[in-house]
Amino acid sequence: MNIKQPDSRLARRTLLRGAGVALALPWLESMSSLARAADTAGGIDESERPKRAVFTMWGLGVNGRDYTPTTFGREWEATTILKPVSHLRDEFTLISGLKLTHSGGHGGDRTFLTGTATHKADAKLRISADQELAEAIGKATRFPSLVLGVHRGTGFGSGTIDKTLAWTRGGTPIPAENRPHILFDKLFRAESAAEIAARRAGSGRTGSVLDAVRDEAKRLQNRLGKEDQAKLDEYFNSIRDVEQNIATDLAWLDKPKPEVAAIDFGQNVQALDPELQAKGNFDYRRYQRLMFDVIALALQTDSTRVINYYARRDLNDGTHCYAYKGCPYGYHEMTHHGEEADKLKWLTTVDTWYMEDWAYFIEKLRSVKEGDGTLLDNTLLVWGSSGGTENAHNNTNLPTMLVGGQKLGIKHQGHLQKKDVLLGNLWQTMFGVMGVAVPKDFQGGEADGAIKELV
Repeated sequence: MNIKQPDSRLARRTLLRGAGVALALPWLESMSSLARAADTAGGIDESERPKRAVFTMWGLGVNGRDYTPTTFGREWEATTILKPVSHLRDEFTLISGLKLTHSGGHGGDRTFLTGTATHKADAKLRISADQELAEAIGKATRFPSLVLGVHRGTGFGSGTIDKTLAWTRGGTPIPAENRPHILFDKLFRAESAAEIAARRAGSGRTGSVLDAVRDEAKRLQNRLGKEDQAKLDEYFNSIRDVEQNIATDLAWLDKPKPEVAAIDFGQNVQALDPELQAKGNFDYRRYQRLMFDVIALALQTDSTRVINYYARRDLNDGTHCYAYKGCPYGYHEMTHHGEEADKLKWLTTVDTWYMEDWAYFIEKLRSVKEGDGTLLDNTLLVWGSSGGTENAHNNTNLPTMLVGGQKLGIKHQGHLQKKDVLLGNLWQTMFGVMGVAVPKDFQGGEADGAIKELV
């Protein structure tokens, strides 16, 4: 006769309770189904393994002359710009030759994750890949996704370039956050009982107002022409997006946020906002690495599994291009180098500095143990651009790097040539690896299959 033993594993949402305090725990191996008891911890079972995706875009490409290796496969040569990450080559695949059909270079921000949405006046705006992924897996975490950028807000309607890469199903831009200290508070600052009660009451009031507006608007539908009906549909979709966000927020109100060690953001937090700083005074490296630190914590604590980061903007890069380290040019200015030796020299120099910071982020994720692997092994991390390596204003030969994900089934190939393959195929590959069905009309048709070498 089999006697069922009591399950002495720790529950995933175990809380430490004290006088008026409830403290959430991070993932512990003793929470795994492979652990018979709390003192006999096992690794992470396949069904428990968090699958994460981080999309980053670096506007206006890279100096392809000093970036792109001439050899393919695992033994690619370490070019000047790639030297900072060459010791991590087993952790990523360089993909050369990917393309966008619509836009790129200037204005490729809107197309990067949507495939078809452009800055043209008649363009139909559509959902971005990160938000489709968040719809599928975001319910498991407090934040279905994080939308970040070097500039704050959406920038929608204010010029030719947006400040965000994220778009809802209704074609509404999602504001980006660019301040690491504000992001940290959002993720980890504990709220008082009074604050929680106020948010719950506020959410209830907002919901009732939305219902009233929606009912009133519906009564107009039969009186409107086709164009106005289309606008009204967009309006309803925007309302639905807000309602879904409210519902998600309410579901997590009573669950404590993870407690993590404080990060030293310094006394002058305004110095961490690129939009408030003069070009020569902004310590971009400190700023960027703090952003990467907070992103790593968000993933490590399972606060979110989908992140979208517009790290350097098209046209107006927003990073101040390491001016504090001596660069006399803006990034966009250097892409119009006209073969001037000094601009080309500085373009390679700053591209190498950006890659040093990227190496810092990879190493950060690789340093966090998770089950029988690392945080990086369970994360698909993309470094990409809508500007090409041969010409930053082209939408072909896009510089792309897929990092991590080896515990999720990614098979890294070193340097992979995929000439004239759609960028959307990389997103389709990631969806497959994460076990998410490819949505209908994915990328507006700008994806036609997975990159098989990676899986």
